[in-house]
Amino acid sequence: MIVRSPRILILEDSRSDYELARRELIQGGLGQEIEWAKDRGSFLEALERTEPDIALLDHSLPGFDGISAMRLLRERLPDVPAIIVSGAIGEERAIETMRAGATDYVLKDNIERLVSVTRRALHEADQLRARKEVEKELQESRKRYELLFSSSNEGISMHELLHDDDGVPVDYRTINLNPAYERMIDLPREDVVGINASALFGRPLHLDWYRKVMETGESVSFEDTEIRPGKVLLISAFPFEPMRFATLAVDITYRKELETQLEERARELARSNSELQQFAYVASHDLQEPLRMVTGYLALLQKRCNDQLDDQAREYVRFAEEGAARARNLVRDLLEYSRVGSRHKPLTEANMEHLCDLACTNLREQIMEESAVIDRGPLPILLVDEVQMVALLQNLINNAIKFHGSSPPRVNIRCREESDEWVFCVRDNGIGIGPQHQERIFEIFQRLHGVGEYPGSGIGLAICKKIVERHGGCLWVESCIGEGSAFFFTLPKCGRT
Repeated sequence: MIVRSPRILILEDSRSDYELARRELIQGGLGQEIEWAKDRGSFLEALERTEPDIALLDHSLPGFDGISAMRLLRERLPDVPAIIVSGAIGEERAIETMRAGATDYVLKDNIERLVSVTRRALHEADQLRARKEVEKELQESRKRYELLFSSSNEGISMHELLHDDDGVPVDYRTINLNPAYERMIDLPREDVVGINASALFGRPLHLDWYRKVMETGESVSFEDTEIRPGKVLLISAFPFEPMRFATLAVDITYRKELETQLEERARELARSNSELQQFAYVASHDLQEPLRMVTGYLALLQKRCNDQLDDQAREYVRFAEEGAARARNLVRDLLEYSRVGSRHKPLTEANMEHLCDLACTNLREQIMEESAVIDRGPLPILLVDEVQMVALLQNLINNAIKFHGSSPPRVNIRCREESDEWVFCVRDNGIGIGPQHQERIFEIFQRLHGVGEYPGSGIGLAICKKIVERHGGCLWVESCIGEGSAFFFTLPKCGRT
């Protein structure tokens, strides 16, 4: 639609007739942009210079007439309306001008019609332009749709519902499909388009789903294994016209096979882990008896034959006792590690302050021996396995006391609340841990120091990690050599059942 003043080109060899037409247009509010062409040359120059919105053409000029001018106009600007202005024009001449493409004609002795005829012609031209723009957009949209439809890797098909005499949907017919869908169903287009589903598949597959789509106007998705036996297709159906729906099919056969393989591997892994845990439990449990026997006979040997042993023999016996004690502790810790995953109690509501104090009570002798100071802040009430939580806190506090420096151990236990979890921190003033070891220490049997420096089996932090993960949290350390360590662990607010 023209929102500015229209550009009007007047072809007229007579100045007086031009001025007459110009005056009418000005009085009618159309005279802001008028250009005058007196002959063929100036008319062509005007068309080259600018594009008019309408042309008013004198019917008879010396060596040039309105119909010839109109043809030139149509060659260059086919959508610009042209009005023939003539002093006198017969019926045959009028028909000839209209056939040649004139929008209308006005007689000079009835020039007062010029404004209304011009306005109507401009309005019709606006409508024509708008209609062509819509048609152009529709064509471009159709081209985009056809390109998407034909080049899509997803199978696209279109169908119409078929009803019985009572209006109940009983079948559906395929009206279009793209090449990807042809490949998916392994059928050529001509064997599918126009064919009822009951004839194609033996029955109208998924009719209930498609009926629901048409009744509710909402899309649905489901998996199919019947359209192409041996294939799993994810079908999404949606309405696009009255009584018509489209489906988008994606071949998910490979994904489903991977899911099946992953599920099988998960079952195998769970079975293997269960067997390993059972083995660790049985092995560590069964090893305790021979170790008790070794320790008992070493004690009996010392009691009965101590006077007969020289100093070197007594040292050998001491080495054997220490080795048996370490083996016994190792088996005990290994047994505890296996129990974390296989023998645990349901989570119950417990006061973490009470569990932390209980852990400190269990470590009372060590705390007194090392003159350790335990500073505990407020702790929340959470859903936890009480036994495992005491073991977790006891391990962390024990390590904080064990790996102290020259100063007496000082252990701070704090907790802060986050949006969906609690973050606990056990901080000490000990010897610290280098950054290269801060992940390795949570692996089973990983020790950073010799047995002679610090006692232990190298399983304690692995047990802690397993306990925290079983509760749905995570465990990590922040530390620098010589500056102490801070062990953090998280527990969800809601607990994990």
